[in-house]
Amino acid sequence: MADPIDNPDAVPRFDERDTMFARMARRSGTPAYEDYYRLRPDLQRSDDRLRSLTPLLQPGARHYDPTLSPEADRLFAAIDDLGPEPEKVSAWTVRLRESDDLDREVRRLLLDLGAVAVGVAPVDPAWVYTHKGRHDDVYGREVSLDHPRAVVFLVEMDHAAMRSSPRAPTILESARQYHRAAQIAFTAAAVLRGLGAQAKPHYDAHYDVILPPLAVAAGLGELGRNNILVADRFGSRVRIGAITTDLDLREDAPVDLGVRRFCGICLKCAENCPSQALSLEEPVPVRGVVKWPTDDVRCYGYWRVVGTDCGVCMACCPFSHRDNAFHNMVRWAVRRIPSAHRMFKFLDDLFYGRRWTAKNGGSR
Repeated sequence: MADPIDNPDAVPRFDERDTMFARMARRSGTPAYEDYYRLRPDLQRSDDRLRSLTPLLQPGARHYDPTLSPEADRLFAAIDDLGPEPEKVSAWTVRLRESDDLDREVRRLLLDLGAVAVGVAPVDPAWVYTHKGRHDDVYGREVSLDHPRAVVFLVEMDHAAMRSSPRAPTILESARQYHRAAQIAFTAAAVLRGLGAQAKPHYDAHYDVILPPLAVAAGLGELGRNNILVADRFGSRVRIGAITTDLDLREDAPVDLGVRRFCGICLKCAENCPSQALSLEEPVPVRGVVKWPTDDVRCYGYWRVVGTDCGVCMACCPFSHRDNAFHNMVRWAVRRIPSAHRMFKFLDDLFYGRRWTAKNGGSR
């Protein structure tokens, strides 16, 4: 079920410069820093305090790992060196040109490249950033994107790695899946362009669109109390990628997985959040959308203390259990039997515990 909107016409576009990652990219003494805090003087003090903490993946943080942390850092940096996979672009361009069912084959393309779920959604202008903010070389540039729809896809994060949250294996798995999502987006966009369509990949640190609402609109899940997409079969253990395009594709519809109702009684992610950044209260209007808010300063501040992207709220979510027959049967029941949600919550607490404890896990 899509998040309720008080007044769809009143939902404002968001400036990427105001995202936490963009704010943390600002460096004192640079033109971008001076410009941003001229516009947002109320944020300067708290942002400078966050910047004074140990950077992510660097020695000195609580969960820095001399092997895993540098490897995660390398993978994040390597994303900017990626490009389309030529052999797959060639083969799939031919296949799609010859297909009599483009909708089906585009979805198969993404699955073949490594996605675990695919959907198509209209691009609501409210989900397009107003200005670029992540990198100094494009800071403040107006975002112009007129593609009418997006092919949205998910990649799965390894269950065992997530069970180690908030330790280093979690951020290494994040790096792997952001890297994978970028590779998929680059290759799929090249295939769509080979068909004569406009296509733009959106991937880590290079987004013109806000991906979670696009994924909801594409029928890939619902936003949970942790303000993260909760997908069928994988829960919050996913990363999102997208290709915006003008290709004429069948659009999917939002789905009701029972997430909003279950999150209303579960509270596990909020109770276990190490930074207490998640709400224990009812959803509230946030920029015109009724949802649970997240305190991004508390959340990101904890990241800098531990040196990872935490992941506790993703890992402890009852929807994030393994993708297997038993758990998928439970997910099916949660979707269809709202009256049993309290029982499912009780059973999850009984078998998996109410309090989160990091497990000795690793990555694939």
